[in-house]
Amino acid sequence: MTRNKITDWLGMLRIGNAIVIGFAAITGYVVSGGTNPWTAIILALSATLIGCYGNVVNDILDVEIDRINKPWRPLPSGRISMTSAKTGAALLLVLGMTISFLLPPACPLMAGAASILLYAYSWRIKKTGFLGNALIALLSLMVVIYGGLAAPSPLRSLVPAIYAYLIILGREVYKGIEDIEGDKKHGVKTIAVSLGVRQALIIGSILLFTVVAISPIPYIYMGMNTAYLITAVLGVDIPILTAFILIIRDPLRYAWKATRILKIPLFMGLLAFFLGSLPLGALVFW
Repeated sequence: MTRNKITDWLGMLRIGNAIVIGFAAITGYVVSGGTNPWTAIILALSATLIGCYGNVVNDILDVEIDRINKPWRPLPSGRISMTSAKTGAALLLVLGMTISFLLPPACPLMAGAASILLYAYSWRIKKTGFLGNALIALLSLMVVIYGGLAAPSPLRSLVPAIYAYLIILGREVYKGIEDIEGDKKHGVKTIAVSLGVRQALIIGSILLFTVVAISPIPYIYMGMNTAYLITAVLGVDIPILTAFILIIRDPLRYAWKATRILKIPLFMGLLAFFLGSLPLGALVFW
């Protein structure tokens, strides 16, 4: 495989996003009391592979739209064939599911459900607008719980899972403002299209400010260390406030910048929970 072909595949896999999915599973595991590094690796690998499967399926089912909107992408440009993409998607799914069976029985059940939802999203639900947004947020929640299911106290993973859900859904609602003209033309019923930009701004802001409001709870009630609080304030709360201040000035003009800023809180929120669950001695050693 040539260097250019590898680059094309990595682009179609959206490898950066897939790695974050793997880290979300590890975070759910660590927050829930998991300490076995091999289990963490298995969780991350299976979640990453299934995430990559979802990304490839999305490109396969969107290929006709991409021929018009994004003709430079690997599939519509012909740099990767449809046969290769379908084979790759099947292989990623089989590998991800097979690895999940090395974990407790609840994990492959969760992985299987996520795989079905990923396909359903790209096949039909994506085009429904807000329902598609909610499903993407739900899948983010599921991957954190997926990690928790392999640990002694899985219910603890619900808190970072809710964080992920609210951040993703809030960002998606804001993104509907950014994409409002294109979504109107294609009949995608986002909140911005269905209810208007003002309502989308209000709903997205409520979701995101809920994250800010609940951010002290893990520190106060879950025994998270100081590393959690510092990372949550700097990496989650401040970027959310920055995005809000930006978008409220002129929603249509600044939605693009706001949604790019909101890429930060998801990863930093996961990192906050991960670091906050470690013994302080481990943090000093690192």
